Amino acid sequence: MFTLRNATQFSHHKGWLFFTFATCALASSLSLTFGNPKPFAIISGLDIVGEGSVVLLTLGWIVAVLASRPPGKVTSLLIMGLVFFLFSMTLDLLDEFLRYPESAVWLSMIESIPAAIGMIIMTAALYLWHLEQRAINLQLRRREWDYRDHQEIDRITQLYRGDYWQSRVTALQASGHNGYVAIIDINEFSYFNQRYGQAEGDRYLHEVAQLVVMNLRQQDLACRYAGDRFALLLPNVNEADAQDIVKEVRASICHVAFRYKEDTAAIYTSARAVVAPLSQGDSLTDTLQQLLLQLEDADRVDGDEGSSKSGSRNAA
Repeated sequence: MFTLRNATQFSHHKGWLFFTFATCALASSLSLTFGNPKPFAIISGLDIVGEGSVVLLTLGWIVAVLASRPPGKVTSLLIMGLVFFLFSMTLDLLDEFLRYPESAVWLSMIESIPAAIGMIIMTAALYLWHLEQRAINLQLRRREWDYRDHQEIDRITQLYRGDYWQSRVTALQASGHNGYVAIIDINEFSYFNQRYGQAEGDRYLHEVAQLVVMNLRQQDLACRYAGDRFALLLPNVNEADAQDIVKEVRASICHVAFRYKEDTAAIYTSARAVVAPLSQGDSLTDTLQQLLLQLEDADRVDGDEGSSKSGSRNAA
């Protein structure tokens, strides 16, 4: 359901913001607890400027990632790696002001270890980010291949239309490979169109479509099935992985911070999704009918829950 909140992109990353500040506080507490101030004469201003710049730049990278990316695996790994690196750099900066006794020599040792761990985590995050971009680029190449045939591309979302999705599903079945198909439906999108207008609804669908593609693998296919519904084709995947992919897509839709105007509060929505296996002998028509019926059942359950909550509030 659409709701308005006075929030920014950071509202989805409160946990990581707390983790960042807690890490800085821990590093500062350890240094101040076990260290003794150095004489002013031996403090190196050049080292302070250099190491302080690294700390500030790392904080800047953390803020940039949190401000520009939706929650997800890549974002989490990037922030975790940066925070580990920040912990080491904060200790390194503070030891320019403090001298540790021999009993706290372990504190100097742990300056380097978190930085190394952070670099390993960031390397994994950058690799996953690379795969994410490859998936987006593949979708763009597919659009270019069919650019001359505009009927294959949806004008609003720039995704393929439902007919193309059905043809790819049929081709996958004919090849003898198995997979999963999914339908994702945005909750109460008609209400959004009524309140903000069709032009804003089209702009919102375009943003959602980009996030859907970002959360797919390179070999997956996303299409606009009809209206506010998106169809996914997930070839060569087991049920658990298919459910995880669809779960990540739904979560990304829930975190879309859409703004009707620059100075208005962000608008958030949610989505429901159904997933079904696809085998060589399955009828696509029957599979689609089952998926659409499951969507209607999910909508009916959501509606009943909403009515119950409303009745409870009225009774109260």
